[in-house]
Amino acid sequence: MVIPELGMKMRKNAMTAENTEIVRRHVEAVTQMLLGNRTLQPGAMIIAGELTDGSGRMALAQMADALGKDLVFLAFGDTADGYSLTDIAVVALRNGVCHNRLGCRFYLPRTGARAVLLPKPNVRGHFRLAPGELMHVDRKPADIEDGVVRATARLAQLVERGVDLDGRAIINTYPVAA
Repeated sequence: MVIPELGMKMRKNAMTAENTEIVRRHVEAVTQMLLGNRTLQPGAMIIAGELTDGSGRMALAQMADALGKDLVFLAFGDTADGYSLTDIAVVALRNGVCHNRLGCRFYLPRTGARAVLLPKPNVRGHFRLAPGELMHVDRKPADIEDGVVRATARLAQLVERGVDLDGRAIINTYPVAA
């Protein structure tokens, strides 16, 4: 699912067709990286858009609560390199507590199997997207920097060539509400 904008502050420039395509290609690529050949199930969502101010983190938590789903959120914005991915967050509700981690990175093991999400170094473990939920694994991989480099290269490759999810996930694009 692609949600162009989250947050309270309105952007001066609306999402363009080009930016929407950048977001869509990233969501498809990330879905492929995190799920491999599995099908995304109803308990989890990969969403993307813009966090326009500090209230975005709260909006993600409220969305996860309202939908009853675990979220992987891809944040986009204008950078020196153009419109691109600026942050990755995971949001999961467990026993009434919202676990909300911004600043995650993708990690790809040497075997090239499914990617996982690494939170900031001060957070224990990593997150794996099972088809219907985010799972916390209480350890970090041994070769973190190499795995991040592999994941970054793989993401760029998948975004460039495109991904056919072939019924394994549905990608929706929603316009920004005026």
